[in-house]
Amino acid sequence: MNKLRFLTTSLLLLGVLIFGSIFANAITSKAADDAGLSVLVPTERAVYQRNEKNKADLLIRVRYEADKHVTAVLFDADDAVCSETVSLSATADDAAVYEGTIPNVPAGGWYKLDIQGKASANGEAEVLQTVEKIGVGEVFITAGQSNSCSFGEPQTYAQEDMVSAFDPKKDVWQHCDDPQPCISGFSEGNGKGSPWPSAGDALFEKLQVPIGFITTGFGGSTIAELLDKHYAAILDAIETLRPYGYRAILLHQGEGDSGIGTKQKDYAEALMKLIQQTRTDAGYDLIWMVANAAYNPWTSTAANNEILNAQKEVCDEETIFLGPLTDDMDKDSGYRRKQDNLHFNEEGLKEHGRRWAESITAKLIPDYSKLPPDSTPEPPATSTPEPAPSQTSPTPVPPVITNTPAPAPTATPSEETKPVSLKGKTFKNGIFQYKITADQKGSKTVKIVAINGKTKKSITIPKKVKYKGSSYQVSAIEKKALGKLKKLRKLKAPSKIYKTCKAALKRKKVVVKKY
Repeated sequence: MNKLRFLTTSLLLLGVLIFGSIFANAITSKAADDAGLSVLVPTERAVYQRNEKNKADLLIRVRYEADKHVTAVLFDADDAVCSETVSLSATADDAAVYEGTIPNVPAGGWYKLDIQGKASANGEAEVLQTVEKIGVGEVFITAGQSNSCSFGEPQTYAQEDMVSAFDPKKDVWQHCDDPQPCISGFSEGNGKGSPWPSAGDALFEKLQVPIGFITTGFGGSTIAELLDKHYAAILDAIETLRPYGYRAILLHQGEGDSGIGTKQKDYAEALMKLIQQTRTDAGYDLIWMVANAAYNPWTSTAANNEILNAQKEVCDEETIFLGPLTDDMDKDSGYRRKQDNLHFNEEGLKEHGRRWAESITAKLIPDYSKLPPDSTPEPPATSTPEPAPSQTSPTPVPPVITNTPAPAPTATPSEETKPVSLKGKTFKNGIFQYKITADQKGSKTVKIVAINGKTKKSITIPKKVKYKGSSYQVSAIEKKALGKLKKLRKLKAPSKIYKTCKAALKRKKVVVKKY
């Protein structure tokens, strides 16, 4: 009888303890929910682009639905604190959004980020959010046609954990597995295999830092169509990666143009227009690497050579670099799918990725091993002595594109010439038409008065635009400019015009995001 009573009492106590634990966890969880702390940047598996010092400044952005005190601190792979505790500040545009920067984080990872929300600077933490995997390494935008995205077979997967891909639909990073996440259309990359998981593995093996990709390719596209019909995904990638930075845009394209007989002159002009447009939208001369690719099993060698020669012509090996040659990977090489002799098979995808990694490390990556502690590598020489016949001319190292672009050059008027104000002037840039609303030193602004995007499903409005050597901030938009975007489903808008866009597009049920 005593044993039975003891067993009954024990079971009752165990039940109370379990219920109490569940109840306490529910209260804690509800308190966290009530506090409303969410991390906007970075997301899990994010990769920040390292700079010339082999470091990166980590921009942190969170939403905290109250007037609170928010701090962030970083931990290394050994779970040791590796940064000062940084206080985040409420932004001017949205008091519930807090931003701050953890500076000079060395290349590597994975790091862990802890963010605390408190009622006051000296108060106890009300809520803690942790982002487990953050890296500092190399980030790339990939562009082109089918062989730049997921049209190979089978799907491939990065073997290394430190290889990530950005999903522009969900605004999150993920492990770099095929099919590559994208918004570029044509069955969104056709849902098969790409070279980027293999490229990521090869780059990690060589560089030993996290690697990140964002895919923008569109199957069957000509070079002109990448600027005309399919540019939205490239622009979205440029804007999306501003908090993180990136090394370069990697282009694999040419098969579509050799197939229609595009001439060398026309291809070179179209490619330069595409490059210039990305630089205008980015606000600085971002780096490009262009694959030497034109192979099409249904066209002549002469047609392929028109494209190959155009790609070589455009590459100056200073800010536009010639990437891997892939035309030798033809139908007889064993690297193409027998079904079409155009897209790569598994061995072809791996070899394609390996060649990209080889070109990138040879031409785009500084030699960080020679970098003294807390020093910046010497910039490449502006001129190179004539090499001996047996020597190879060294390749200049391009500048790193981080989330803080260099300021645009501005013209300096002579003492005799008074600068003429451009206020009221209208001009076009890409799909946008702007009107200059202020043109004074320290205050240069424009408003968007029209958007030529009737067929666009996704549009990113830039924060700044360049005109006649000056950079203007986009500070306003006319509602009528948004009225004719009949097919629009997703819009990214700068914080200054976010509310206007949100209100104007509410009836159209367009997803409007602020950045």
